[in-house]
Amino acid sequence: MSGGPQGTPRSMRPHIVLAGKCNAGKSALLNALVGQDLAIVSSTRGTTTDPVLRSSELLPFGPVVYVDTAGLDDTGALGSARNRKTRAALAGSDLALYTIHPARWDKDDLEQLGSCATQRPTLAVVTHSDTTRPGLELLRELERITSRKPAVVSSTSGEGIWELRDQLAGILEAARKKGDRQLLEGLIGSKRLVLLIVPIDLEAPAGRLILPQVQTIREVLDGDAATLVVKDQELPWVLDQLKHPPDLAITDSQVVDRAAALLPPEVPLTTFSILFSRLRGDLPSFVESVYLLDTLPQGSRILVTESCSHQIQCDDIGRVKIPKWIRTYTGKEHRLEVTGGTIPEELDCYDLIIHCGGCMITRRQMLARLEEARLAGVPVTNYGVAISHMQGVLERVLEPFNLKGAARPA
Repeated sequence: MSGGPQGTPRSMRPHIVLAGKCNAGKSALLNALVGQDLAIVSSTRGTTTDPVLRSSELLPFGPVVYVDTAGLDDTGALGSARNRKTRAALAGSDLALYTIHPARWDKDDLEQLGSCATQRPTLAVVTHSDTTRPGLELLRELERITSRKPAVVSSTSGEGIWELRDQLAGILEAARKKGDRQLLEGLIGSKRLVLLIVPIDLEAPAGRLILPQVQTIREVLDGDAATLVVKDQELPWVLDQLKHPPDLAITDSQVVDRAAALLPPEVPLTTFSILFSRLRGDLPSFVESVYLLDTLPQGSRILVTESCSHQIQCDDIGRVKIPKWIRTYTGKEHRLEVTGGTIPEELDCYDLIIHCGGCMITRRQMLARLEEARLAGVPVTNYGVAISHMQGVLERVLEPFNLKGAARPA
């Protein structure tokens, strides 16, 4: 991973989504905010199709991702598909900027703005101030809907852009102070030793560690604790060298059974995937749903899904290992489908979803996926929870979290 703010992964950056009608000035505003001609600006409706993502630095807050989207009123041949992508981007956003053209706004704008504001922090941005000044009545209505003073900007002249950046930074900083979450929250303190068990397999990138491992190491160091990284093959030797057992052990899910067998029972143990499922999603519900693996009838439809797309290896965990473990554990043949990067639009045909840890998406994006599944009536569990359950060590790896009501159903 590269150092500095530009090396911060997108999954750790708040996502600011620019939404609004066609030709409301979204793409021009994106270019003005990042100071580059990134998005195509045109008076032709429907110029923006797929969401355009741009990682940037928002001072004094820090790294963010801006997302330009297609117009919510796009009615072209692909308008409905573009609209779905826009709404999906909004569902996973940390902050929505709803752009309004002061000469073209109507009741639909106010309704769309109100819908945005009930789901997430939302700021109304009145564009084109160099050609049309917004009326006081409109500004008051926008502030009433969002409970925030609307920004008035011109992407052409630059009017209001610096003030808008300051306003965005303030909103995000307040949200961070209110709800900042930590990967190892409540699990370690200063002067503690955390043992990381990291197998080096075909999916491990040459010369570096994967994001969950790197993020864990950084958080341990930030907490004034120490970390010891070891491959699973060297774990017995390392344990023999220690004068005292580690205060916490974290393992890759693929070797969790081996780690549980080798570590003394008094050493708290969990997995990287379970840590991320707590950070990004809903760990208790993942645990509750995993026991469906014990009762699903033959031929049930299971979706195995990941938050990123990656090059498929011969021992790919989602496409090879998890299906094999499910067949071995259940003794049944189920209909398994695997997706990477996105999830299907229709979910109600599945009996169970097994989701990766979500290290490559934000918490908002993960929660949006879980809400889609909930509305479709489909239970969701997590890679780490499912693997630990099938390996017979789930209770052991959940002990550090003191989950109440998450035990095996009677």
